[in-house]
Parts: sequence; structure tokens; C-alpha cells
Amino acid sequence: MLYQNLKIEKATTEDGPSIVELLKSRATHLKSKGSSQWSFLLTGQEDAEILELVSKGLFYKVTLKSSHLDDAPPPLAATFMLSDTQEEWDVHLWGQEATPSTVYLHKLAVAMQHKGEGLGDYLVNWIKQHVEELDYTKIRLDCVPSAELRSFYDKHGFTLLKIVDDHCLYEWEASKANKEVQDGERKV
Repeated sequence: MLYQNLKIEKATTEDGPSIVELLKSRATHLKSKGSSQWSFLLTGQEDAEILELVSKGLFYKVTLKSSHLDDAPPPLAATFMLSDTQEEWDVHLWGQEATPSTVYLHKLAVAMQHKGEGLGDYLVNWIKQHVEELDYTKIRLDCVPSAELRSFYDKHGFTLLKIVDDHCLYEWEASKANKEVQDGERKV
């Protein structure tokens, strides 16, 4: 994959249905491999919540810049959600915390047609850089305890802090030498 052709930007309300479709596609693939990860997405009960989170500006979309001239928007190559506020699930797993310098990463998903191309690796590195540019110092995430996911986040410098309700809680901390956290409002 040619990463110079990637466009990473905040998703808009109009992108919501495509994001839901991508997440369900990945959930279907995981189910076909015997995993229950994200199986709750297949019920459709989470659709409205995901669409609301997209409309709040918490989701990002990743597309390949189109070289053709038609007006059709390029299909999603990936998506992810970043929030500097604890969502209900975060509170359940991490406990209620005042975490002004922390961003929570959720629902990182690469479209099946780009699986195995290194896009997930590229995106995690981009997310870490983006978070630092916004003056946050930590990224937190949770994932099911699969060897594949644990290896993925370990190689990207995330530290497994604990396991809660069969979910691995990971944290990445920006280099303190490179950070001078500034006061003021931050926007993910």
C-alpha cells in the first residue's frame, strides 16, 4: 500500500453508515474465525450509538486518495475512534478517572481488502503522533486477550496494565522528554 495516498480525517455524519458497515464487516470476519470480538455489533443494537459518536466528531476515516475523476467518494480503508472523555465502557473497565491528558482509542478497524498490508501498523503510529501533536500524553485502549492483538499492541509500545472482564487494558505514554503539556482546551 502506498501510504502517501492515504487521507486520514475526522469522519462526518455522512460517513456514519460506511463506518458501521466497515465495523460489521470486520465483526463478521472475526465471527467466521471463531472469535466473539465485536459480535455485539452484528445485532444492530449499537448502530445508533456509533452514528451518534460519529456525529460528535469522535471517529476518523481513512481513505485512499482517488486518482480517477468521478464524483464517488473513495471507500473506507479503515476507521478508528479517539475520545478524550471516558465513554461508559471506559468507566466500566478503567473506573471513573479524571484523565485530562489521556485519549481513549476504540474500534480501530481496517477494511478486509487492506488486511495484511501494514495499514494497522501505519495507523497506530499516526495516531500516536497525532495525539502528541494535540498535547496529550497517553493513549488507552482495551482489547480481547488474543495473542495476535496483544502482540500487535506490545510491538507498538503499549504496556499491558491489567486484565478486567476478559479485556486487556493497554496504555501508551508519550516520551516525557518531548512533552510540555500546555494548559488550555484540547480537541481530538
